[in-house]
Amino acid sequence: MRPEYGVLVCRLLEHLPKPVATGFGTSIVEVVPGGAVDLHSHHEHELWVLISGSGLFEADGQTTPVTGTMLFYIAPHQMHAIRNTDPEISLNFLSMWWD
Repeated sequence: MRPEYGVLVCRLLEHLPKPVATGFGTSIVEVVPGGAVDLHSHHEHELWVLISGSGLFEADGQTTPVTGTMLFYIAPHQMHAIRNTDPEISLNFLSMWWD
């Protein structure tokens, strides 16, 4: 895992051989206790699948408590972030994006 957007990210498809191309990207993201994904936007569509942990998901200034297994769709150019509110357990999610 490496730091991106203020959290730890493992990009799952970047190690595929050059001739193999996908129309999407995917990564596993770990948000350490008290940490957060930096508020940001981008041109791709994105889905986040919460795997474990609890926190606050923010999209376009609206905050929603999250826990357990949840799915979030993020539209292109939508400002979004997630904060881990647990003081002891990491929040983990799967991110998938496409044009």
